[in-house]
Amino acid sequence: MNNQLLSDTKLAIELEKKGYELYSQTSAKTTNPLAKNVFSSLADRELIHLEKIKEFYKSLSGEATLKSDWLKGTSIPMAKNELLKTITEKLKQSLSKEFTTQSDINEAYLVAEGLERDSYTFYEKISKESTDELVKKFYMALAQEEREHYDILDETQLYLNDPQEWFRRQEKWIVEG
Repeated sequence: MNNQLLSDTKLAIELEKKGYELYSQTSAKTTNPLAKNVFSSLADRELIHLEKIKEFYKSLSGEATLKSDWLKGTSIPMAKNELLKTITEKLKQSLSKEFTTQSDINEAYLVAEGLERDSYTFYEKISKESTDELVKKFYMALAQEEREHYDILDETQLYLNDPQEWFRRQEKWIVEG
């Protein structure tokens, strides 16, 4: 068994746990209904990712065999361990206060977007480096989900901060001068 893949998969488990913590705690700390819903939904998705990755890890380590429909539904400048350390520090700083102002919510969004971007980059890297088709598909699917999470965060943050601009983009208004 490829020790690097086992190590990468352990790191992926930690990333998803940290994402779940961030989203759950941020949802609990904000009173803004949209932000609360977004973070709560993302926490639920991170749990799904976490379970899939744990199943994958068990198959890699020989503890279990993957079911045939297991996948259904579903370059980093720093060393991988440094990446996790950086993410963990961002999370610790972010989770230490209540989110009562729009500025606090924006800060939480920025941390969450960073986590999603880092997760996407990490999963895409694993996918590209692997020669195993199952590994490639699994990690590329995770990367795409993390990209979608980032887009959701970006879009809802725009709505919270500038609803007019959000509507303009959604409805593709033509601005005539």
